[in-house]
Amino acid sequence: MKKEWFTTAELLGMAGLPKTRQGVNKRAREDGWEKRRHKGVQGRCVEYSLYSLPAQVQHSLSLQETPSSYAVRQADMLAVWIQIYQQCSEHEREALVAHILRYGMASVLSQLRISSSDDAVPDDPSAA
Repeated sequence: MKKEWFTTAELLGMAGLPKTRQGVNKRAREDGWEKRRHKGVQGRCVEYSLYSLPAQVQHSLSLQETPSSYAVRQADMLAVWIQIYQQCSEHEREALVAHILRYGMASVLSQLRISSSDDAVPDDPSAA
């Protein structure tokens, strides 16, 4: 694990810790967790060292996945969609846009067998 310092907000409710900032800070004081001021933040924000946290919390933090180096970042997703759109022929673009405008993005996801939050989408858009 690369990250070694965690803010109170990142620790809220984790592995049996209190669910309030005050509760986490009180527990940290009582247990003598190593702390430092959080850089770049005004006020009294502190970070706690991974190695001074309870074993259960350390274990939970070690299980959290970090994004893979090959994964596309969220900021790059728009660029990916633009590239996909540009690779389509004019006819494909018109058909895709018309379909999304008529049936919605949930219909596209349904055709790809990806569930969406909207269950009211017809399985066969041509039947509508």
